[in-house]
Amino acid sequence: MSEVKNDLNIELNNLDKSNWKTYRFDEIAKNISERIDPNNTDLKVYVGLEHIDSESLHIKRHGTPDDVNGQKLKFYKGDIIFGRRRAYQRKAGIATWDGFCSAHALVLRANPDVIDPALFPFFMHSDLFMNRAIDISVGSLSPTINWGTLKHQEFLIPPIEMQKGLTDLFTSLDGSIQHNKSVNSKYEILYQKFMFDSVSGANSSEFKTWKEHKFGDLGESFGGLTGKTKKDFGIGKPFITYMNVFSNNKVDKEQVELVDIKEGERQHKVKYGDILITGSSEIPKELGMAAVVLENLDEYYLNSFCFGFRLHDFNTLIPEYARYLMHGQIVRNFMFKHAQGSTRFNLSKTTLKERLVFKLPSINEQKEISDKLTGMLDRKKAFKNKIRSLLILQNKLINKVF
Repeated sequence: MSEVKNDLNIELNNLDKSNWKTYRFDEIAKNISERIDPNNTDLKVYVGLEHIDSESLHIKRHGTPDDVNGQKLKFYKGDIIFGRRRAYQRKAGIATWDGFCSAHALVLRANPDVIDPALFPFFMHSDLFMNRAIDISVGSLSPTINWGTLKHQEFLIPPIEMQKGLTDLFTSLDGSIQHNKSVNSKYEILYQKFMFDSVSGANSSEFKTWKEHKFGDLGESFGGLTGKTKKDFGIGKPFITYMNVFSNNKVDKEQVELVDIKEGERQHKVKYGDILITGSSEIPKELGMAAVVLENLDEYYLNSFCFGFRLHDFNTLIPEYARYLMHGQIVRNFMFKHAQGSTRFNLSKTTLKERLVFKLPSINEQKEISDKLTGMLDRKKAFKNKIRSLLILQNKLINKVF
């Protein structure tokens, strides 16, 4: 991006700020401190800080009055709800309803005589504003911004006649981001349904030929790292992390940490085709997440909170298909049903091997299904990359202006 201009030919790469003015923040925006009792209101929308996504202009989730007690802050549609606690999380979203929010937020309303209300949320997401907010936060465990300090902060603001062009530019770019996020969300739903139906046989005209197999008959389980202490980590050989297994269906060879493996030490190395499974989780629905090794890895190990399953051969189940099978509805429902524990949930390797049963298509059909699903994953990745690129561009342009 060598040169970026909006419709008014404002050159963002070489902005002339000589006629911009400095304003105190309380001249830029009002702090709306209207209090409300959640138990005595007709409002139906409650927004806590947990409902505001970091780095996002838009609030997509909310709670209800039943979720909270005590005095809260009322907001109106179009106000900005800014998380004044832990400002480094960069939470500032536009209210799309009337409602009330946590007292750990500030409700801010742009002064239209100084800044276009549609431009105001972009200003608040600038590094200039967010870094200042972090600098003036007080407290160590839960740093918080006081309005009394924030209102005196000074910022350089463009003249109103320039702001319309900036607003149009940022709004157009944000609209493109939201459109692509919407398309990505719809495609994610399509992908999940197609994957579930594919590995369950619902999409197959040859389902009658699928054969039933017990998971334990297809291979043997092995454990992760054993006998390691804190001093063993940070140097040595790569090991596949818990989050690598939890967040992927294909092991990412770059998402690793290091562990010192002594010569002659007996530890299991992972191999191509291994199915790696998380053995514990804080909630049942996240137990037993699996990622398959689909590359030849040289001396890679497995973290101690996961275990592996090594197929005897690839004549009955191929690794490329296992990648999707282990995330299908049959397997995920099994993991949830057999979660053991109360505060933390664990998965029994014996139960998994002896009681998990599923039907498998022929190897040729497994290849066809996995090829289709991999193509869909590539398209999902392309959507995410486009959104990421747009977000980077948006952030870059905002910080060129403010």
